[in-house]
Amino acid sequence: MKYNLLDKITIVIMSYNRHIYLKRTIQYWSNYNVKLLILDGSDIKFDDPCLMLKNIKYIHNKEGYYNRLLSSVNYIDTDFMILGCDDEFYLPSALSACIEFLTKEDSYSCCGGRAVGFYTLNKMVFGAEQYPKLKNLCLEDDNALNRIESHFSDYVPAHNYSVIRSDKWREISNHIFKKEYNFFASLELQIEFLVMFSGKSKIIPQLMWMRNVEVPPSRESDPTTFSNVQIVDWWYDKKFIKEKKDFLHLMKRACDELIKNKNFDYSEDTISRLIEIHVEKILKKKLSKKFFFSSIIDLISYKKIISLFSHEKKKFIKKFIRWEIISTYIKKTLMSQVNLLETEGVLVNHKDLNHVILALLENNKKN
Repeated sequence: MKYNLLDKITIVIMSYNRHIYLKRTIQYWSNYNVKLLILDGSDIKFDDPCLMLKNIKYIHNKEGYYNRLLSSVNYIDTDFMILGCDDEFYLPSALSACIEFLTKEDSYSCCGGRAVGFYTLNKMVFGAEQYPKLKNLCLEDDNALNRIESHFSDYVPAHNYSVIRSDKWREISNHIFKKEYNFFASLELQIEFLVMFSGKSKIIPQLMWMRNVEVPPSRESDPTTFSNVQIVDWWYDKKFIKEKKDFLHLMKRACDELIKNKNFDYSEDTISRLIEIHVEKILKKKLSKKFFFSSIIDLISYKKIISLFSHEKKKFIKKFIRWEIISTYIKKTLMSQVNLLETEGVLVNHKDLNHVILALLENNKKN
């Protein structure tokens, strides 16, 4: 697999108060010719010799998640970019394959790969497939509205962590990161919508994204990462009517800039109808008995649950939650899960995968 294409991509790593994981990520990428843009909102600036490695740009900015993402457009000078977390991995060969695909296919805005979650325990690495709906996902209709309708009819967050053309990212960023809206995962929704509006997308049959399920997500104070207001509540609650109108107006302006065909007919009502497909799907899921309990948990953050208990009970609750996660993942080792994907025709670069496993196990030794 060609690795020389990696110099065409910038990995934008969002970090917040997890410098141990950030250092592991920097060391993981140190042997590859890829640019890292680290946007750190931590309380304390990260100060480590690893930042002296080549192709690293480190920015410490405590002004919020959206502010940091907006600043990314000032530093990306490669043809492609991808968002990354400070505790997760991409397989370099898969990134190269995505870049190669996009280089050949001008009508596509983004390209991604398959995902597996990992959990380490007792010097072993366990895994389970993440987002199985990514399988064979190709949104290739020439009509942008049809692409979005298809995507939101059977939704999976496919594009937030895919390789995106940098010019599209700049156009999207200059609109959506200037204004926050008060519902959880607003950022995800906006990126998914606008990436689809700007061009076609494809998930290649190759393992690319290694997700960390060992620790709870790092939540900042921004509504998109922390708010207890879910999109279903925000969308239908009358107290958010003015904000919703502003949201649709902003999305329309962003679409106007992204669309090449100026005769393309659509309106704010069109955008509202497409998003409502997604919202109604979530509402039906929440109303079903099967998802009632999980929906309640979704409304309460991990930290908020823990804060309700005394110190001793907190330790017990954390241990219980940790074991619940473990019990899901110890059913299969990472390699057995990867082998299952390979039987489906998913390409796995085992050299890259072993690099991830070594990074995980080495990190466990230190901790």
